[in-house]
Amino acid sequence: MITRTEAILVLLIVAGNWSCAGRIPLLGGMDNVEVEFRQRQAMQYFLQAKVFETKKDFHGAIVALRNAADLDPTATIYAQLARNYEKIQDDRMALVFARKSVNIDSRQVDLRHLALRAYRRSGQKTEAAKEIEELLEIEPVNWRFYFRLVHLYIETDQEKKIGPLFDRALKRSDTPPEVRVNIAYILSRIGNYKKAESVFREVVQTHPQVENAWLGLAEVQIVQGRKEEGVQYYRNAARALPESRVAFRELVKYIEGKSALDQIMREEGPRFLYRLGIALSDSGRFMEAVRVFEFIVEMAPRTVGGWLDVARFYIYKDDYDRLDTLMDRAARAMPDSSEIYLFWGTALERGNRFEEAIGVYRRGIERVPHETQLHLFWGLALEQQRRWSEALSVYAAALDLHPDYADLHLRWGIVLTKQDLWAEALSKYERSAQVDPLSVEIFLHWGLALQRLKRWEAAVDRFQKAAQLEADDTRGLFYLGSCYEVASRETGRSDYFEAAVEAFERLLRLNPQDAYALNYLGYMFADSGLRLHEAVELLTKAVSLEPNNSAFLDSLGWAYFRLGDVERANEFIVQALTEMANKYEPEASAADQAIIFNHAGDIANAMGNTSLAADRWMRALELAPENQDLKNKLYVLPVP
Repeated sequence: MITRTEAILVLLIVAGNWSCAGRIPLLGGMDNVEVEFRQRQAMQYFLQAKVFETKKDFHGAIVALRNAADLDPTATIYAQLARNYEKIQDDRMALVFARKSVNIDSRQVDLRHLALRAYRRSGQKTEAAKEIEELLEIEPVNWRFYFRLVHLYIETDQEKKIGPLFDRALKRSDTPPEVRVNIAYILSRIGNYKKAESVFREVVQTHPQVENAWLGLAEVQIVQGRKEEGVQYYRNAARALPESRVAFRELVKYIEGKSALDQIMREEGPRFLYRLGIALSDSGRFMEAVRVFEFIVEMAPRTVGGWLDVARFYIYKDDYDRLDTLMDRAARAMPDSSEIYLFWGTALERGNRFEEAIGVYRRGIERVPHETQLHLFWGLALEQQRRWSEALSVYAAALDLHPDYADLHLRWGIVLTKQDLWAEALSKYERSAQVDPLSVEIFLHWGLALQRLKRWEAAVDRFQKAAQLEADDTRGLFYLGSCYEVASRETGRSDYFEAAVEAFERLLRLNPQDAYALNYLGYMFADSGLRLHEAVELLTKAVSLEPNNSAFLDSLGWAYFRLGDVERANEFIVQALTEMANKYEPEASAADQAIIFNHAGDIANAMGNTSLAADRWMRALELAPENQDLKNKLYVLPVP
């Protein structure tokens, strides 16, 4: 017997699925009272089956449904029987009841899909083909069925049906070009080259961006012995789709001998030849690649893009000396192109040649003095070298020319903060926000400066603005939450702590996979001794997302420690220490490492290992020599 509550729940589940539509006519001679009685009994069995299904007892569900079917055979009951038989992997009975249900109501596409799965599992390929044929009458744009059906036709010696099937698909105006290309490939594989070529050509003409249409057209020519035509189509594909690595890779396969390569170099432009050179290099044909790139350089490209295409090859090969020589030629050929100087400078920075990059930006400014991007990149390169006063001079000069360039004000403020001139930076952030009031970056940096100055309300205001500007950018909420949390520790205000929790919970609703937010909120709870079980859940998830993050492992260990599970706490703190020792973590400051050693000492002490505790606290004190709490712990530690 099912309970009243279970019956109500199941009724809610099946409402809308149970109807009188599709019933088999009952035998004559039954009066209405008996019919209604049988239907009510059938409903009771159906509900009972639903309860069995929720408990994963599919055999029990089948017994109940068979009883229901005996009383009131409907499409709904037969369909449910088929589904339950599939659950217990009885394909024969699943097919029996799927067919019974479809015979009553032919519109049940999901039951046809079930039958198709059963036919395929049981190896009934002819029946599976017939099922797909019927499905295509209902779902004529289910393109994957066309290709499944082709394979079944081949496996069941019904190849003669493939042509009409594809004709049917190709005649439809809504057949996507990718589907047409797949059809053409199959036609080619079964030897119908003429039809395949026709389809490929049609797609190339109407949708030239479909890469596989070009490649298929070339392949059809080569298979038929028309190699020159095939190679030409690969060249056409490479021209039409210059970013296509495949087209160039296939073309390279058919470039045989010096004369063939020379002909292509004479006929193609520098952008094409650059891609060809990369493809030759990727194929291990380095000498030919060098010939192509040297030829491009000798062409003296007429456009900025032409010069940069060649330059990218030298970056690809890590040949910054040749790059420098080439870009010098480019700058002499096009001395007023800021794009050349920007590309040249950033490429040199990528090769850690910062001094040369700075010289390039300076050279560009001398030639194009009003180009703000050059000033900005020049300043950034100086920042990389920690040459703060020079960077500020560059930004000041640029602002004389462009006083309303927000990024220059922002960078000026950032440079000031890097020198711990937090108060001086505020006016720069304010000016930057006046110029660009919609920049998230500006409000984040402004908020950080205010937070460093312990102007909590003002900092919160800026972080809130950052969070409001871009709803999908959760950085504003992260900094808002961390600001509230730091303020709560500094001021002792519980309302700040609650506001921090609210900010992080909002963030995690937007992005439940934000590992750093999970760690921050979990550690907040653990360190304050609040909601400790929730802290473990949050931190366990953070560790699952970044299992090698020493800070996350430490947080989880600390949460277990606060819960009183010292063994588990030690397990994670040891992992944290191991991760910290095995790799260099640039984001882990001395203060962060001190926290981990401090926690490790507390846990060792709780386990009775005072010698190990002393060692770990001493390590923490070396990293945080002003920490009075650590000094107190070491002072009261009993001498062994």
